[in-house]
Amino acid sequence: MEYLILKFGLGVGMLLLATHAFVKLVIKISRGLKLSPLIIGTTVVAVGTSLPELVVSGTSLIKGDAGLAWGNIIGSNIVNVLLVLPVGIMLGKLRIGTTKTQRNIWVLLGATAAFAAVQAWGWPGWILLVLAAVVTIKEYLWGVDGRGHEDAKRFNHQAAKKLGVGDGIGLLVALAVIAVGGMMTVGAVEGISLVSGYSTTILGLTLTAAVTSLPELLTTIFAQEEHQAKVTIGNIVGSNVYNLLLIGGILMLFSSPMALGTWETVWLGLTTGIFALILHRFSGKSVPRWVGVALFGLLGVYLAMLGWK
Repeated sequence: MEYLILKFGLGVGMLLLATHAFVKLVIKISRGLKLSPLIIGTTVVAVGTSLPELVVSGTSLIKGDAGLAWGNIIGSNIVNVLLVLPVGIMLGKLRIGTTKTQRNIWVLLGATAAFAAVQAWGWPGWILLVLAAVVTIKEYLWGVDGRGHEDAKRFNHQAAKKLGVGDGIGLLVALAVIAVGGMMTVGAVEGISLVSGYSTTILGLTLTAAVTSLPELLTTIFAQEEHQAKVTIGNIVGSNVYNLLLIGGILMLFSSPMALGTWETVWLGLTTGIFALILHRFSGKSVPRWVGVALFGLLGVYLAMLGWK
């Protein structure tokens, strides 16, 4: 047990340090490429912070544990909305964008609907992968278009940041450390959870989902410290989209679709809908802290219902 606790501590420490460096680099790259922090957060940051989910779900699938694999990505999406988002709200003024953020509401809702349809009707996983590629290209094009429109004022008043080879190497190193730290942390959690008696699907929806969402949580904390609300929102939106389309698509290539129960479907749809409603309702405004408190309360309900399941 002491070894598992030490492994857990080392994994979290690696995630902490690597994510801090990662956010710093992403902000610099955003300014250097003159792309909105929202777009960088929705793509580069989102893929990077989703690496633990990819590693855990892929490893679980190789071990023949489809319940943990699918439970992990669904649970991560739920935890991102009920834990990561309210942390960002409570830390400071989380202002919601009026243009690209509002477009991304439909991207998230569409990704969730596509994932549910593929699962329900047994369509091939490459459909989700194609959609992931389309989303990435579209996000980039929105970012380029934003240079001359809604983001023009931002970049005109910011000093240009020169990018070098070291920045690219630093980004890759940070991503690698995030992946390794995520694997160590999740491995420790799985070892500790063996004595709990819960099914791996339940663990995937709760404990493993929370641990693999640590990069998103840490990114939110550091982004708020840097007053980068768009990185926070973009990371949550992008992580949820890539969890379903990219990781879900990869899993579908090597396994049969998991028959989602009513319980999992309801919570995935409910949290996605609530997130979309918050982004729409507070467009151009800061999200009040009572919303964060309400989300924390809903997280308690989610965990309590899982305990009874």
